[in-house]
Amino acid sequence: MADIKEDKIAKAHKKTVRGAATSLVVLSLLTGLAFQSPGDILQDQTDASSFTPTPVVLDIDEFVNAPVDDEDDQDGDEQKTVKLSLIARFRQAVLSLPKSVRLLLTVPLWAAGTAILTVISFLWNTLFASPLGAFIASLAMGFAILLGLFTVTAKALFPDIPLRKLLSKRNLLILAGLALLLSVFDAVAPVYWHSYPLAAALVKLVLGGTVIGYLAHRTGRLFHPDGITGLPPAAV
Repeated sequence: MADIKEDKIAKAHKKTVRGAATSLVVLSLLTGLAFQSPGDILQDQTDASSFTPTPVVLDIDEFVNAPVDDEDDQDGDEQKTVKLSLIARFRQAVLSLPKSVRLLLTVPLWAAGTAILTVISFLWNTLFASPLGAFIASLAMGFAILLGLFTVTAKALFPDIPLRKLLSKRNLLILAGLALLLSVFDAVAPVYWHSYPLAAALVKLVLGGTVIGYLAHRTGRLFHPDGITGLPPAAV
């Protein structure tokens, strides 16, 4: 009984910590959006209803250029007004606090929120607006495809082997290395091999199939030294 009670207390403590951490992150982001500098936080209270925060992470207009109906424009304006009024209300509430409280609590929250927004902006630009982002996306997609093909193949050949043993660290590292090799080859090969785009699928099929077959064979030998057991018996 004592162990059960301690376990419940530990779970409640973890839940409280997670909730507090989430609240701090949300408050930090709101503070980073509502104020542009620590001096802005420590100024005397003004009419916050006229405050219009500047975009921090990304400008939607750069990604949405298609014409839209007037009704859609009105809906978008209403949603934008709601978001701005929320930040304006938060700003007004913060400015209504004593200056000492803003100095001790709000300024650290602003620093944390600004840091988070900067990291988000950097990651967004890195992942979606740069050649490095395209390479990372290609690498992730290639690894996911290879992992899926190997899992299906190995599980079909050896249905009695647990999935966690099939996806051992060694196998995952080999698949990740193959995905990295294919991504680098995709980036470099077209420069020296002009007809590579036509042969890319064949190269990936041969290289990927060879490695997946080797991994499946080696994994089966570890658990079934006598051979493959997952295939149906040959007809007499």
